[in-house]
Amino acid sequence: MPHRRIAATPARILTAAADHIERVGLYQGDHLWQPGRMGDTAPCTVLHAWERGVRSARPRWSVRGEPWNVFHRALADSLVVLSNHINGRPVSGVRWRKLRLTEDAYRRTLLWCWGDEPVKNMV
Repeated sequence: MPHRRIAATPARILTAAADHIERVGLYQGDHLWQPGRMGDTAPCTVLHAWERGVRSARPRWSVRGEPWNVFHRALADSLVVLSNHINGRPVSGVRWRKLRLTEDAYRRTLLWCWGDEPVKNMV
């Protein structure tokens, strides 16, 4: 019997990202690249966790048609939801147009920069 995959949804992508963060931890700060701690066991950034979620929802390359349309919509929607959440409010389109970036590139950069922000000491 062939393996049937569940259709890609933004919730599936974000759940897989959250599961990855829960399993390996979230790392934020100046030294994102950690020699000797690469792979599935190193703490990751939000961008890396989101990309892991995307990979978990991606249809097989041999599949044609509808699953890819659904996947691309889920990919875009999950990136919007996550970047808006990280930003604390909806991301304004004025910003990426001023920087001459695509919306996708700006939102990914936003996730990367948030992860690169130094951790503030909590007292």
